[in-house]
Amino acid sequence: MEIKNKKELEQYYLETTYSVFIAESKFDIRIGEPVPAKINTLLDKEKTAAIITAWNPRSEPHSLQENKRRNRNLRISVSKKNHKVFAALGQGNDPSWPAEESFLILGVTKEDAGKLAVDYEQNAFVFLEHGKTASLEFSRIWSSL
Repeated sequence: MEIKNKKELEQYYLETTYSVFIAESKFDIRIGEPVPAKINTLLDKEKTAAIITAWNPRSEPHSLQENKRRNRNLRISVSKKNHKVFAALGQGNDPSWPAEESFLILGVTKEDAGKLAVDYEQNAFVFLEHGKTASLEFSRIWSSL
């Protein structure tokens, strides 16, 4: 994937399907669309969640080994805060750009998700609130691009 400008990159994020895996089931989340009922049920108690990855910081490709190492560190960081976490995957429309392993983090605030995004050099993350559509949120890194 060759992104020429921020507008293209934003469009790529908006067109990505963010899949969450719970037990043996997959639930697809798209920006601006209603959250699947099962995910909304999880939000009954937690109220908020975020989907975030540590892969490909600043949308620059990294090796599979490096991406997996970075995501392990993200998982460890989130686990220390006692958030319930589910595996997720972000898959864009461009088949040349591999799907990015991610996490759905329950109960994280938008502010804390933004901090995680900055810590792991992510331009953006998906934010979920009970009863609302999924939103794309940009980190402070976005403004420096």
